[in-house]
Amino acid sequence: MRVFLSADIEGVAGIAHYPSTGPGRFDFEAGRRWMTQEVAAACDAAIEAGATEVLVTDGHGSAHNILFDELPDAARLVRSWPRPLVQMQGIDDGHFDAVVFVGHHANAPSWAGILSHTFVLAFRDVRLNGVSQSETSMNALLAAHFGVPVVFSSGDDAYIAHCRELLPEIETVVTKKVCGLTSIDSLKPAVAQRLIREGVSRALARLPSFKPLPLPEAFELEIDFAERSQPEMWQWLPWCERVAPFTVRWRLRDMPEVMRVIAFASFYQSHGVPRYGEGKP
Repeated sequence: MRVFLSADIEGVAGIAHYPSTGPGRFDFEAGRRWMTQEVAAACDAAIEAGATEVLVTDGHGSAHNILFDELPDAARLVRSWPRPLVQMQGIDDGHFDAVVFVGHHANAPSWAGILSHTFVLAFRDVRLNGVSQSETSMNALLAAHFGVPVVFSSGDDAYIAHCRELLPEIETVVTKKVCGLTSIDSLKPAVAQRLIREGVSRALARLPSFKPLPLPEAFELEIDFAERSQPEMWQWLPWCERVAPFTVRWRLRDMPEVMRVIAFASFYQSHGVPRYGEGKP
């Protein structure tokens, strides 16, 4: 069995505000340690359930957050940017049996959620076929393209409510309750890690019951940008349609194409320098 694990930091127990989420900030070393420990707990559960390999993607900020030495030997780690499949880089590398999300968060236009956003702060909203999406929904659809079901997710209570609506059958762990955009009532990290380990174990014990998310027939992507300069430049390309002052639309063939457009829009700047995580909280 091979397990794909996509990791972010905003949904990790104890994380409440930007000082915990990026290099050079006063609380980052604690934040990255908590993130690493939650990922390691999920990896341990997968290995105990029979996984011979767990491919972990560090999907936050600089993507240099996870302390690799603290993961089990069966884990591999995708680090740094840019990469075409963003938080799901490697899902196309052979067959995986299950996808696990650790530490993820709600989307940009959500009513609640810790540090909620969708991919980068440069995006105000991301829609597929007219429906607002989260990173989790887009990642789950990309996994479905490769025939892989999502079986587990962890994060704050607003995010988990979204997951249960999107994927009602999956196992979940609420690591903290949202008090505001940057305020939480959190479990102790060690308690959250134990619950994540137990939740992943439960999910993989009933793996045959999971199915990939159904794929749509069409793939019409729209991004609302925070700044007008980006849609102004996108409209110069013949395969892009600027449909509002801040909005660009693409009609694409499948989810890998959708994710590649999101990756390019996330990483590329007008002067040609990849952002390498700049713009993410």
